[in-house]
Amino acid sequence: MNLTRLLTQCAVTLALGACILAPTQAARGATTPDEEARIVRLAAAADKDPVAVMTSPDGRWFQQWADEAPDYSFGPDKGVFWVVSSGAAKGDFKRVLRFHHDLSAAAFQVQHHIGDPRKNDADMAAKTLAGIEGLLRAYEALAATHPDVRTAQMDAALAARNGGTLAAFVTALPPMPAR
Repeated sequence: MNLTRLLTQCAVTLALGACILAPTQAARGATTPDEEARIVRLAAAADKDPVAVMTSPDGRWFQQWADEAPDYSFGPDKGVFWVVSSGAAKGDFKRVLRFHHDLSAAAFQVQHHIGDPRKNDADMAAKTLAGIEGLLRAYEALAATHPDVRTAQMDAALAARNGGTLAAFVTALPPMPAR
């Protein structure tokens, strides 16, 4: 009898624990027009001060939204892979540039209603280019106040953008490694 009671108490405790630990939020619905507009505004603000936006409540909201949005698929591309693995970005600024790349690419996707760019090579190329363009704007803002963040790779990307050859620069980046 004691064993039965103990097992029953364990089962009840586990069930209550599962209820408490389960997400309290209902499954989120489709992205709203207000959320899409917020992302575009946030990307524009991050062009001017990427660190402040990344560390703000809006920046944290964006990261959560990007993880949970059921109607958009985000993932790495060769542009962000280049930034984080090639030495194109230094130290803590690597994280800032990655955030801004993700935000810029997401803004592009919501503006063009591209749910999953991996379904179409042209969409993926355009999303990658938009992400690189965004991180270059962030790089310029960061380099203006922190000249020590400058790297030859980022400066070459800036020169390509300024010379009208950024698309060719991005196309020539090495592919992401297979997963």
